Amino acid sequence: MVTMLSTIAPMFVVILVGFAAGFISRFRQATSHLNVFLFYFALPAFIYTAMVTAPPLEGFPLAALIIPLVVTPVLSVGLYYLCRVLGEQSRQGAAPASLAGTFGNVGYFGIPISISVIGPEAGLAAGVIHMIHNAFYMNGYPLVRTAVNTRAQSAGQPRGFRSFARRQLWPVLRRAILFNPVFSAMLLALILVLTERRMPELFDEPAAMLGETAVPLALFCVGLALHPAIDGIRSGGVPISPIAVGTAVKLLILPLLTWAAVLPFYDQLGPVWAGTLIILAATPSSTTVFLFSEEYDGDGRLAAAILVTSTGLSLITLPLIAEFMRI
Repeated sequence: MVTMLSTIAPMFVVILVGFAAGFISRFRQATSHLNVFLFYFALPAFIYTAMVTAPPLEGFPLAALIIPLVVTPVLSVGLYYLCRVLGEQSRQGAAPASLAGTFGNVGYFGIPISISVIGPEAGLAAGVIHMIHNAFYMNGYPLVRTAVNTRAQSAGQPRGFRSFARRQLWPVLRRAILFNPVFSAMLLALILVLTERRMPELFDEPAAMLGETAVPLALFCVGLALHPAIDGIRSGGVPISPIAVGTAVKLLILPLLTWAAVLPFYDQLGPVWAGTLIILAATPSSTTVFLFSEEYDGDGRLAAAILVTSTGLSLITLPLIAEFMRI
C-alpha cells in the first residue's frame, strides 16, 4: 500500500500545484491554451512514444478489446436508469451522471499510472485500450445526446435522416476521429508496432521530447480544471444522490466489474493486459465530462461534482486497487 501510494502520490501533488495556480488569474486565462498544446502535441507524442518503445507483447488478445466495449457501456446505461428512479433532480441529471460515472481519465491518469505500476510494457496495452475507450465516448455520448436533443427540438416534426447526419452527426465523427491528434498518434503507433517498422529518429526524438511534457502538464491542467468544476458546484442545485452513486460507480463498481470480466480470460490476457484494464477502469472521471455535459446537456455542474469527488477520492482508491492487484 505504501509503495503504491508513493508511486501515485506525486501525481496528486502536481494536481494540487495546478489547483493552487488556478487561484491566479493569468493561469486560469491560460488554461485553454495549455489544453490545446496538451491535446494536439504533448499527449499524442507521449502516447505514441509509450506505445512504440514498450517491450513487445504476445499479440493482442480479443478479450482486451471486448471487455471495455461491453462492461463500460452496460454500466453506463445501468447508471442512467438508476438515476432516473432516485428522484426528480436525479432524473434530470441521469445523462451527465452516466457519463461522469464511467468515462475515466485514462489518458492523463491511466497511462502514466499503468506504466508506473506495471512497467513500461504496459505502454502499448494502455495505448490500445485508451484508443478504444476514447473512440467510444468521444463519439458515443455526443451522438446520443445530439440525437436526443434534436428529437426534442423537433417537437413531433421529424427531419430527414440525411440532413440530420450531415448537419449533426458528421461534425461529431469528423472532430472525434478524423481530426483527433490523439487518435491519429495511437493509430500510427499501432501500425508501426504491428508491422515492426520504425519512424526516422528525426521524428521519434522530437516526439519523445514533447511527450516528456505530457504527464506533468496533463496533471497540472487537471488541477486547473477543478476550479470551473467547483464554481459550477457552488452555484447550487446539484443533487447529492447522483454524485454519490456516480462516484461509487466510477471508483469501485467499474473496476470491480472489469476485474470480474477479466478473471475468465486471465490466461489469454496475461498480467499486463489484465492489470492495465483494471487500472484504466479505476481512474477518476475525465475532465472532458464537464465540457461534454456543458455542451450537450446545458449544465455541467453534476458532472463537475462527480469529477471533483472522484479525483479527490482516487488518491485512496487507486493505491488500494493497485495493491490488490499485487496480491
